[in-house]
Amino acid sequence: MTTQNLLVELFVEELPPKALQKLGDAFATVLGDQLKTQGLASAASVVTPFASPRRLAAHVTAVADKAADKAAVEALAQELD
Repeated sequence: MTTQNLLVELFVEELPPKALQKLGDAFATVLGDQLKTQGLASAASVVTPFASPRRLAAHVTAVADKAADKAAVEALAQELD
């Protein structure tokens, strides 16, 4: 499986200047954690947060280009009359 770098950028309304760093860090942390939980990023992946008044961004290294195959079972809903 090959890996690539991933850059995610959100365009937002103007954010409070005192909250920028905290919001950018939180966005990057959650994104990185979720990619690792889903098996799309490894423990060695590096997450770098970015924040400006109108943008939040995160750069993640070594992200898989596609998810690994896994078995899934879907339950069908039955209608009760």
